[in-house]
Amino acid sequence: MRRYRLKLITLPWELEVPTLALASLAAVTPKQFDIAIVDVLREQLFLEEPTDLVGISASTPTIKAAYALADLYRARGVTVVIGGHHVTALPEEGLEHADAVVCGEGETSWRRICEAFLVSPKKVQGIYRDDAPDLATLPPPRTDLLRNERYGAFTFPIVASRGCPEACGFCFAKRMTRGYRTYPIANVLEQIRRRPPWVRALYFVDDNLPADPDHARELFAALKKEAVPFGMQARHEFSRDSGALRDAHEAGCALISSGYESVNQPSLDRQGKRAEAGDYREVIHEIFAAGIIPSGNWMFGFDQDTPDTFARTLAFLDETDLLHCSFTTEIPFPGTAAWRKYKAEDRLLTEDYDEYVGKDHVVVRPKEMTPKQLQDGIRWLARSFYSVPRAAKRLAKAFGNPRLHTLGPAILKGPALAGLNAFQVWQWHYRMFPPLQAFYQRLLTVYRHRYVMDHVRRTNFRVLPEPESWALPVEEKGFHTSQGYQASRAGGLRVHSGQVAAAPRP
Repeated sequence: MRRYRLKLITLPWELEVPTLALASLAAVTPKQFDIAIVDVLREQLFLEEPTDLVGISASTPTIKAAYALADLYRARGVTVVIGGHHVTALPEEGLEHADAVVCGEGETSWRRICEAFLVSPKKVQGIYRDDAPDLATLPPPRTDLLRNERYGAFTFPIVASRGCPEACGFCFAKRMTRGYRTYPIANVLEQIRRRPPWVRALYFVDDNLPADPDHARELFAALKKEAVPFGMQARHEFSRDSGALRDAHEAGCALISSGYESVNQPSLDRQGKRAEAGDYREVIHEIFAAGIIPSGNWMFGFDQDTPDTFARTLAFLDETDLLHCSFTTEIPFPGTAAWRKYKAEDRLLTEDYDEYVGKDHVVVRPKEMTPKQLQDGIRWLARSFYSVPRAAKRLAKAFGNPRLHTLGPAILKGPALAGLNAFQVWQWHYRMFPPLQAFYQRLLTVYRHRYVMDHVRRTNFRVLPEPESWALPVEEKGFHTSQGYQASRAGGLRVHSGQVAAAPRP
C-alpha cells in the first residue's frame, strides 16, 4: 500500500501556546499518511522535500502569508487545503489560493478530504461545510506530533470543550464552532496521560472551560487526582461561585484568564457582553483569595470609549488583585458583527489583514477620539501597568499569598514569580514601544533558526511510534462507548453528510 506525505502547517502571529487544531486533524487522518505538523515560528519549513498533501491553518493577521505559501505549493502540483476562522468567514477568497477550504470545525471535513484524496487528488476541491463532529467519537489530539519542547514546560495544551455559550459582538467563536459542547472526561484524562514527562503545567485552550457547571465539577474532581497545575480561560461569572473556585484550586488551577474587556459599562452593553463592570473588583479578589492568579484581558476603541478611559482603567487596575493583564485595540475580524458594522459605516481605516493583530494597531476610526489618541492611550496604559514599580507591588502581593500554587519546589516560588513579572514587563514593552516592536519582529524571523539540528536533518517528518489506541470505558456515564472511535479507525467517523461547493482547480 502506497504511503502519502502530509504536512499540516500553522502560521501563528505571535509565539503563542500551541494550537490543537492541527493535532486534532492529525488524530482522524487515515493511516496511509505520514504526518508532519509544522509551526513556522518554531521550525524551519522545508519546502523542497516531497509532499503530497498540505493543510494550512492561519488567522487573519497571517492569512496573506498563508495564501502565498498555498500558491507556492500548488504551483508544484501539491494539493492544498486551508482552514481557520478567516477562510470560514471568507471561503471564496480562500478558494482562490487552495484546492479546498474547510469552514468551521475541521475533523469531519478533513476525514472526507483525506478519503477523497486516497481515491484521486483531483477529487479534493471546493468549500467543505460539514456538521460538527460528535466529540465523544474523537480520539485525543496527536500532541506527539507537536514540537512540545519548543513551547516550554508550563503550557502543554489540553482541550475539554469547544465553543462558548455567549455571543459577544467582537468574537468569532459562534461562527467557528457549533454551540458549546464538552469532551468526555476520559478523553481529557487520556490527553493528560500522553503528555511528555518533563511537562510541569497544563493550559486548557478552551474558550470557556467551565461554561457547563456540571461537567466542570466532574472534570475538577478528576483533575484533582492527576495533581498537575493548569491554567484556563473562564467567564467572570464562574468566579462568583466560591465553591467552584475552591474546586478549581484543589484540582490544580493556578491561573484564570477572563475577558473583562472594559470598565466602561456602555461599551460592555453595546457589545453584548452581558457583564457588570461593577462586579469586576469583587470577582477578581475572589480569584486571588482562592489562591489562583487572576489574569484580565482588556479591549479599547469601542464607540463609547473616550480619551479618559485609559486613566480610569489604570486606576481600576491599581485597586484590584489582577496580577497579569493583556491590552488590545478592538480587532473586528472579518465575519464578526463588529466588522460588518464598521464596514457599513465606512470606518475601517484599513483592510490590510497584516494590521489585524490588535495591541496598538488601530484599524477602526473611533467615535470619541482620534486614531492617534487610541494608539497613544493603549501604549501608555500597557507601559504604565507594566512599569517596574507597579510590577514590584504585584510581585509583593503575589508572594504574600500563601495559597498560590507553586510550579516547582516551594523554595523557588519567589524567584519564579519574580521571573514571571520580569518577563511580563519586557513582553509588554516590546509590544507597545515602537523601537522594541521592530526588534521583536526581527527576533521572530530568526527564532526558528536556533534549532541547528533541523538544518542538519532537513526534513519536517519524524519517525514516531504510533500512539496507543484508546477506548472510552463502557461505564463512562452519559457518554458514548468506544464504538465511535473504533469505527473511525476502521474507515470513517460517525458523521452527518455535509455539503460541498465544487470549484475547478485553476
